[in-house]
Amino acid sequence: MHSLTNDQMNRIRQHQRLLGQEVLMYQRVMAGMRRGISMESLFKLTIRSVQKGLGFKRCGIFLLDPDGHAMTLALGIDRSGHFEKNKDRFPIVRRRGTNAFSDIVNGYLRFFFTNHLPQRQHKSDRQRVPVRSTAVVPIQVGGGKIIGALAVDQLNASRLITRSDVASLFNVATQVGLAFQSLQAHEKVVKQSQTDPLTGLSNRRFFEKALSEELKRCEKTGDSCSLVLADLDYFKKVNDAYGHDIGDEFLKHMARLFHGCVRGLDTVARIGGEEFALLLPDTPPASAQFLVQRLLRQVRANPPRLPEGGPDSYPLTVSLGVSNYGRGKADPRQMFKLADQSLYQAKDKGRDCAGKMQILTGKRSVSSRPPGSKNRRQIQDRIRDTA
Repeated sequence: MHSLTNDQMNRIRQHQRLLGQEVLMYQRVMAGMRRGISMESLFKLTIRSVQKGLGFKRCGIFLLDPDGHAMTLALGIDRSGHFEKNKDRFPIVRRRGTNAFSDIVNGYLRFFFTNHLPQRQHKSDRQRVPVRSTAVVPIQVGGGKIIGALAVDQLNASRLITRSDVASLFNVATQVGLAFQSLQAHEKVVKQSQTDPLTGLSNRRFFEKALSEELKRCEKTGDSCSLVLADLDYFKKVNDAYGHDIGDEFLKHMARLFHGCVRGLDTVARIGGEEFALLLPDTPPASAQFLVQRLLRQVRANPPRLPEGGPDSYPLTVSLGVSNYGRGKADPRQMFKLADQSLYQAKDKGRDCAGKMQILTGKRSVSSRPPGSKNRRQIQDRIRDTA
């Protein structure tokens, strides 16, 4: 009976170990997707599985840029074993032989691997990272579309890359492609469920969740946050006079104005027909009142345009209500109620203005006076943040 050599036994053990890693990775990815795993977590899981299963020192996942002109490192392992991203970028051009990534995307190569990389490199590249062996396989999705590449490196000659390794990398890359496509589809569905389809802003469901989470954070940390409600004045007249298509354009115009007045950490949402809401984390009353005045000025200075054949623009205005969380029980419904009370004060005053600031405290709600000189520093902070 023919007996297996030590090398053959080692290869069999390595293949079994890799199969186990592939199955484990697949199970972890599926479990992670049920929990809402992020794309970066998927990439980390893949890289660690390749390192442990195949024994490579370095591994990286590259993604094709949206314009298709380059492959950029989405996530990889550096020489010290730390994760890195966006460090390496390889151009994708039609000329054959430019780099392995370009040749794979263009169909000149199905995959690439070598154990003699220094002989293929310029001197400058050899000095940068002393890589001896490397392999690159494509990451594909439905229809064979290449969206990226999985690359591995060895920094010495003790571990040569074999065709069996390449076959295993193809299996891993296939799983990554399938998981990537599923995650993208899941993220698209989640985004659609959280977004107002007309304006592209957050919808009421997402906003209420964000407000609840922010209030919990403030209750724990002692920080302050503010809520602004905005209602377009006499908007029904717009729909009656010009039709709902023009009304929709007005809503999109106002959404852009509101979004342009806030910081990146703020949340703007359309919560009803012509109703909008703004969540302002780390915003004390004085800064919130300053933003409210800025919103009013922006709306007055940028009226929406009308179609040809009539006046150039329509004098649309907005009424605003504002509340602030100071301390005590963080109650999202009470925050909405207080901002709504402020909004109705603005309407009672004739619209095109803001109601008094309503402050949620542990004992009772109070109205805030307009900011004085002692709040000048807070106002300057808001100016700096929104400039």
